[in-house]
Amino acid sequence: HQVSTQYFTPKITPDIKLWEGLVGGTSGTLILGNLQKSEGGYYFCQITDGYGYSLISRGALVIVTYLDPDFGAYPEEKTITESKAYIKVPCQPPASNPPAKINWYKDGKLIEKVENMIQEYVSPNKYGSLIIFNPRTSDSGMYACEASNINANPEKRKTSEVLIDIKVKGSGTYAQKFVQDHDVLVNKGEDAVLHAGAIGFPVPSYRWTLGVSVEIDVNSGGRFSTADFGRDLRISGVRTEDRGTYWCQYKNVYTDSVAVVRLYVKEDISFNTVLTEQTVEHLTPLTFDCQCSGTPYTSGDPTAPPSVLWLRDGQPIVDGKRFKEEDGSLVMSGLEMSEAGMYQCFCYNTMQISQTYMPVSVKNMTIPVSIDGNDRAEGVYNENIQILCQANGYPLPVVTWYKDNEEITAVFDPRYSITQENFKNHVLSNLRVLSVKDADAGILTCRAVNQKVSTFAAELKIDFLVGHEISPSISLSDISIQVDSSIVFEAVAYGYPTPAVTWYKGADRVPLLTGGRYTVAESSLLIDGAQSSDTGLYVVKANNGVGAPAYANATISLGVNNAMIYGSASGGVALILIIAILVLLYVLIKQKEKKNYVPPKAAPTPTEKEIERRDSRPSSAKSKTSGADKKPKTVGNDVTMIINDVSDGAKQAAPLEFDNDMPNGNHGNNDMVMQGPGMVVEQPVPATFLSDLPSRPTENGADMPGVVVEQPVPVTLFPNMPREPDSSPSSTSPSEDDSDSTSYGSSTKIVKKVKKSKVGPS
Repeated sequence: HQVSTQYFTPKITPDIKLWEGLVGGTSGTLILGNLQKSEGGYYFCQITDGYGYSLISRGALVIVTYLDPDFGAYPEEKTITESKAYIKVPCQPPASNPPAKINWYKDGKLIEKVENMIQEYVSPNKYGSLIIFNPRTSDSGMYACEASNINANPEKRKTSEVLIDIKVKGSGTYAQKFVQDHDVLVNKGEDAVLHAGAIGFPVPSYRWTLGVSVEIDVNSGGRFSTADFGRDLRISGVRTEDRGTYWCQYKNVYTDSVAVVRLYVKEDISFNTVLTEQTVEHLTPLTFDCQCSGTPYTSGDPTAPPSVLWLRDGQPIVDGKRFKEEDGSLVMSGLEMSEAGMYQCFCYNTMQISQTYMPVSVKNMTIPVSIDGNDRAEGVYNENIQILCQANGYPLPVVTWYKDNEEITAVFDPRYSITQENFKNHVLSNLRVLSVKDADAGILTCRAVNQKVSTFAAELKIDFLVGHEISPSISLSDISIQVDSSIVFEAVAYGYPTPAVTWYKGADRVPLLTGGRYTVAESSLLIDGAQSSDTGLYVVKANNGVGAPAYANATISLGVNNAMIYGSASGGVALILIIAILVLLYVLIKQKEKKNYVPPKAAPTPTEKEIERRDSRPSSAKSKTSGADKKPKTVGNDVTMIINDVSDGAKQAAPLEFDNDMPNGNHGNNDMVMQGPGMVVEQPVPATFLSDLPSRPTENGADMPGVVVEQPVPVTLFPNMPREPDSSPSSTSPSEDDSDSTSYGSSTKIVKKVKKSKVGPS
């Protein structure tokens, strides 16, 4: 795009952008090429001296001109068969800077002054349609719209011709306004044209006034005149007093109305006060005045003064406790030494920007000396090295270098040289050593002394080491990862100087940089939230400029992670916690069982008669107990349950309890009679004889004490075994309920017993 020197209306903001790296040569020339639309605006040049003082130049306005190829709206063919007051042929110009001018052509000829034709104006971005008022058949023809911008390249763009065929005469009578009330901005001294945009039939009369009552004399041949049948007001050599609101009264036999145009006159910004060099006392209150004038383009108040922006050394001064801006003046409670510098006042509005400046220094100010720098330096044998030392203070300190307590001067060693840069309140000293040798190793001292107060001094001792070059080497080991964990892939690099390590992924060596889930830190690669896509080949390169670079590679695979894992271990923690809880519960249960254990009482020793009777039982009724045959015996309809010989361990099953309300009957000495279906005990069971339970007579006439089974015992029920009739009326058949017990008849109940007990001795 071409760069125009003509002035237009760009946006102005106090934002200042520094374009670094584009300066060519020592003159500070900025070369701009292939400019884009957004790169128009003010450009500034900033210079900084060796003391840190900085100054920004006046702004150079760059306007990027263009005329886009596509129109916003194109003309359309029309055939008019009905009488209308007016017709509109659409056209909206392309995007353009400055705004494009619209011209209309009929049958290839430019339409200039036609009493019944006018261009519509809706807004700055929507204008240009052709209004044909009270159309006539003679207005038929081929119409085309052209947009032009003399500063653009190309300068013109034109639409295709379209046919406007008018077959009947129009019916327009009332005057109408087709240009919306709008603003016009002109530079002081330039010409201005104000468009009323009203048209009618008969052609109305036009009367222009400034405001409501001040009539404009357009016939005396002065600076004011009309054009285009009186619809336009022309002002030659616009002056400041010409700004204001203009009224155009248009009137015919059918209409009496007004159009409004606001005129703004732009005046260049000028400063009413001049800034001059200042030397101020330390921390003494003071005020810098900056008063400027100039007419901005502001719809609300065209006479408002420009805005003011204060800068110190190229940086905006922010209002705070010690700095305030009041009506353009900078009010300060006092200046520190560090606040000396170049002060600039920028005045700006929506149209332009200007500036003035002054240097400010602080007198009678002293800053103690201090030194900043590293206390260790490493040089490479036969290579050059620079060692920096920054001495702070005011007045500026004098810096002296020493090696092993001997001052480094011009005759110390031709390989040693010292350069120095001075800033506002510090000195940057640079010690350079050429072709470093082993003998250069030692203690270097940077000493700074205030020029006026010799007691203000400081020094920095630097341990200077000399190393010999070693070509680089590097190693990397395979690792496996866990998905969603974070891993550190560590390479081991060796060499002198310390090699720089570069990471790659894949055989094609795609560079890995810090970003997303990857963090590259020297010889380490951190992968946050590792995924299966992170597996594969990784390559590292070590390079220190000595010999050829060294390479190593390794792979990351899925599996148990042998790398250093810092990621989430919530699953493992939860598993460990569950195991710990289960172990604790197991210990508590075992302790409770041990506490509640009651050893069972030993069963009485069977008599010879009982042993003889037991051995004589049929083998068909044997029960599964400790390898011995235990047989249920029937006495009439009675079934006996064997409870002796309980020395062997018993399988766990539902515990049995014999209620103490069972009626007495005939039983063997150690046998228990069960009412209901036949029952055979599956194994021996410990039992306790309780003297307070009701007893029953045995076959030999002796009473058998009450028995409580202490241990769960498997039992087999035989519903077809003979049963003893129950003496109660309701015991003719077994009954069940929803509890944990089952009753047979009324004399025996099998109950689940909560209490558990270890098997005791028989």
